[in-house]
Amino acid sequence: MKKLFWVIATVLLMMPVVMAREGSMPLLAVRESTNEGSAANLHLEIKSGQGRVFIETIPLTKFDTQISTRFAKDIACDYLDRDCSKYDFFYTIKADSPIIGGPSAGAAIAILTAAVLAGVDIDEDVSITGTINSGGVIGPVGGLTAKIEAASNINIKTVLIPKGERFLKEFNLTLDLADYGRKYNIAVVEAGDLTEALYYFTGKRFKDRVPKVEVSRVYIDTMKSLAEDLCQRTSELQQKFSGFNLDYLGLIDDKFISVEELAVELSEKGKNAFEDKMYYSAASFCFGANVRYKGMVLKLNGYKDFNAVNKEINDFELIVDDIPIETITDLQTYMVVKERLNDAAVSVELAVDSYEEGEEHAYELGYAIERIYSANSWSKFFDIDGREFKFDRESLMQSCVNKLSEAKERYHYAKMYFPKTLDTTKEELDFAYEDYDRGNFELCLFKASKVKAEADVILSVIGVDETQMSVVLENKLEAVKRVIAEQHQNKIVPILGYSYYEYATRLKEDNEIGAMLYAEYALELSNLDMYFNKKKRFNLMDIMDPEQMVLFAGGVVFGILAVLLIKNRLKRRKKGKRKKKHPYSKKKH
Repeated sequence: MKKLFWVIATVLLMMPVVMAREGSMPLLAVRESTNEGSAANLHLEIKSGQGRVFIETIPLTKFDTQISTRFAKDIACDYLDRDCSKYDFFYTIKADSPIIGGPSAGAAIAILTAAVLAGVDIDEDVSITGTINSGGVIGPVGGLTAKIEAASNINIKTVLIPKGERFLKEFNLTLDLADYGRKYNIAVVEAGDLTEALYYFTGKRFKDRVPKVEVSRVYIDTMKSLAEDLCQRTSELQQKFSGFNLDYLGLIDDKFISVEELAVELSEKGKNAFEDKMYYSAASFCFGANVRYKGMVLKLNGYKDFNAVNKEINDFELIVDDIPIETITDLQTYMVVKERLNDAAVSVELAVDSYEEGEEHAYELGYAIERIYSANSWSKFFDIDGREFKFDRESLMQSCVNKLSEAKERYHYAKMYFPKTLDTTKEELDFAYEDYDRGNFELCLFKASKVKAEADVILSVIGVDETQMSVVLENKLEAVKRVIAEQHQNKIVPILGYSYYEYATRLKEDNEIGAMLYAEYALELSNLDMYFNKKKRFNLMDIMDPEQMVLFAGGVVFGILAVLLIKNRLKRRKKGKRKKKHPYSKKKH
């Protein structure tokens, strides 16, 4: 009983006082009614809880502000590698008039969240405007001149803007925002990511410079094997095609000739990429060649066994659905394989429709067959070991819901600037919702991630001068390198991150927009672990900031001293009672 008393007393005295953590910062915005610059106040209070996010806006803003706030919080938690499921986050945005909502405050919210979580003060003379994207990238926003003017009204000294937006293009004129800021005694500085921005706000560099990308050896070997597989198939299909007497068959038309020329071109690109050890690129080029060769071969031999192709798809899906998903690599592999099988099924339907209407069906059917073959090749990645996560239906569904919300928010934000475009992106978003309705949460997550990436690429060019496109692209590629390196350190093999990064670097010399797209794909699909519970060792920093760590340490010392003092006093009191009861220690008889 005495031992139990001392244990309870020690624990109670050593328990630190749980404190709410809070902070605030100025927020730069645009008035909804006049499009003039406006200042608001962003306040955050973090309490012990269940990972919930609450937001109050005065006046009310649109629902998409809630979506961007949650995402910014998730980015900050992931950036600091904190388990935020033990906290509730209370955000308050107060403005003197209705302001335009959306993701433009994302960077500010992420910075404030990270600072409060880390227990560091922020410089109140600094403010920022920009979206926050996967990988901690700060994305472009509009209304920069108005926001700089608003900053001057509240005596802000430094305004951080997204990298690539210093030279603002308006009405065929280029405005240097650094010069514009000097008119208001404001330093306008570009910041590319969360690390750079946090340094200006706190004076602390939370992470080192971008490390060298260490590509997993197992990824290289597997992707090389995949590329060999697809490129060997190219050689086999070329031989089949060369066995036909084209002049005798009389089936050659202009389309056939152009398809053949493209097949030859893609085949050569595949060989060159393989020699350059760019195995994902080689696999992509060879797959493109295979689709063309297969379509021509099917046309020449009149193949139309649609049922056989559908059976192959269905049989393969049954096998894939039985494979357990335990790692991020498994999840990404499942996404890729299932997407290819779905594409194949759709192409068979199109081929059947074309055949029944008396139109050309061979090329659609050829695409379906090669998509199945590609899916089989990609399934090799199921064998890769890595850090395990808990992928249950509930967590997969929630990840799908979160990503759909993010994608929809970015789509509508991009639509504000480009109202007559994004039709294809909207169609892909609809497909993602269909996958959700069917319970295909993995595919939903995959498609929604790509939709968000496409919208972010379009937003990346808002007001950016052409000469700055390479700056924006390099900033994205640097972010990909950092995310991949972090995943590598966490024993995660982001196969899509590696693949899309490689393809982006190959495209950047000739196609900057295409390279940006694949860089965005890499960012979105390399950060999937942030949507699932991590199996982590206990870390006091997950529940305390540095100030609380000091309090905890002080509590431990105080607890030990208090317990020893109490114990010593009790011993003295007990000894004194014994002396009163037995006044003589020895008796003579």
